[in-house]
Amino acid sequence: MDSLKYSKFDVSVVTYKVVNGQDIKSYVLTPKNIPSGNHPIVVKFHGGFFVSGNSLYPDWYPQWSLDYCLLHSAIIVTGDYRLLPEATGAEIYEDVSDFWDWIRNGLQPHLDSIRAGVQADLDKILLQGESAGGAISIVSALTQPPGFIKAVIATYPFLTLSPKRTKPIFGAPILPTTVLQDHLDSIQPGKIITEATPPKRINIAIAIAQQELFPRYYGADERHDAFTLLEKASDIPYTFIFHGTEDSAVPVDGSIEWVEAAKNKLGQEKVKLHLEQGAEHGFDGETPLETPWLQEGLKAITENWLDAGTQ
Repeated sequence: MDSLKYSKFDVSVVTYKVVNGQDIKSYVLTPKNIPSGNHPIVVKFHGGFFVSGNSLYPDWYPQWSLDYCLLHSAIIVTGDYRLLPEATGAEIYEDVSDFWDWIRNGLQPHLDSIRAGVQADLDKILLQGESAGGAISIVSALTQPPGFIKAVIATYPFLTLSPKRTKPIFGAPILPTTVLQDHLDSIQPGKIITEATPPKRINIAIAIAQQELFPRYYGADERHDAFTLLEKASDIPYTFIFHGTEDSAVPVDGSIEWVEAAKNKLGQEKVKLHLEQGAEHGFDGETPLETPWLQEGLKAITENWLDAGTQ
């Protein structure tokens, strides 16, 4: 939270729910020069294989995204959630659902307490997430009330839990099975984990992936599966996905397959996919906002997001 990356924002923290006596937190980033009046909202979910990460880990918050929000005087709202393997996928999405309820009912009172006169325009919500957060974003887009979310940016979303990998994750060697088992043995009943600053728990995530155990810990509930939800969908907010073709953590095939299915089901104009040739997971960390392919993809995002209230 003290990172220079957020120096142009006022950052506030609020507990949006409590589980087993433990707070789960949301962070609100308000541009320091924001005037009074209505302002669009960017809701962001962090990545980390559903196992690690936190909402404000600066290395995973791309500068282009912050610059884009500043350009449009947008208020950023980002929330932590329970992490695997202490939690299940169903519990993650309980938190996500409660976070959306807090945005609807608690965000404005929080803003009133910290920035009088600044209004959250809930008719202009852009949803963004990377990796696991990209998957959460797509699931949210398919499960929140129609029209509530106006546009989605999902970067290298973790949509396929057991992808075919042709190379080691981030070049990591095969970890001993004891890495995961020792962690499981150390879990205290009832204790939840809602944030971890990398590299904490990354070895646990890699171990789960190498043993192809994500389906076990995430669960098989179709209400949280982006492919099953898509099959049942009649519409989706405009969605821009980008993914590196050499992603070793989340192979690109999942994004390609989901976008193809979305276009076949809902129309070519609803989803855009950019494939960055030769790029690894997290490649956009230093991508400038002015990058041509990014500008092209954001054009329709901006139109759907900021013109949504007049459509």
